[in-house]
Amino acid sequence: MVAIVTGAGRGMGKATAEAMAKEGARIAVIDISDQRVKDSADGINKAGGQAIPIRMDVSNSDEVKEAVGTVLEQFGRVDILVNNAGIGQVENFLDGNEERWDRIIAVNLRGPVILSRAVLDGMVERKRGKIINIASIAGLIPCNGQVVYSASKGGLVAFTRSLAAEMAPHHININAICPGHVETPLFAKGRELLPPHLMPYYRQLESGIPWGRMGLAEDIAGVAVFLASDDSEYITGQCISVAGGVTHFPDAQSTVVT
Repeated sequence: MVAIVTGAGRGMGKATAEAMAKEGARIAVIDISDQRVKDSADGINKAGGQAIPIRMDVSNSDEVKEAVGTVLEQFGRVDILVNNAGIGQVENFLDGNEERWDRIIAVNLRGPVILSRAVLDGMVERKRGKIINIASIAGLIPCNGQVVYSASKGGLVAFTRSLAAEMAPHHININAICPGHVETPLFAKGRELLPPHLMPYYRQLESGIPWGRMGLAEDIAGVAVFLASDDSEYITGQCISVAGGVTHFPDAQSTVVT
């Protein structure tokens, strides 16, 4: 099996790429950082797997076409696409600007759309393929301070469900994973940059996880491996929440000081 994993230089993408490599998949490790993508691919190869590093911006159509072409040249096909790359910004909506909003939507929503289109022809021809979109629980329930991020992930959820219905006759599985708060380097950096008035809200959010801990990158990787396997053949169009039991976020009005 051949898998493309975006945002695989760190966090959930890196853990997913490593987990799929352990299951025998050949991996195209994709990230916007040259160093991260090299380190991630080197780690897989040193562990006995097979991976190639590709530096790519998922929102750039030309780079996407070139990257998919490289994977086809190296591995011959794409069986699995994991659209994991994503970015966010914690801020009041009224404090945002169009440049940041455009970038969030370009990476979180446009990227998965154009990448999916780039790999689907081969999947349709073979009547087989798996696309796994890493959305977010913030795309399912309201999340204060992440309005545009939530909109981009909610759009990814809708894209997943609609594309799954269209691709089902071709036996192509399209599903999404909706992580809750996962302890990754990106999340840690975001926590450090939280505006002071949002800190009480996010402290309550983290302490309110029913499972009693933050998510780990490996929690997401395990579900991704299942969705990529033959065991999930009859599952499509689903958005699986992996959030430690979180079904709602705290009332923003009672926890945020403005």
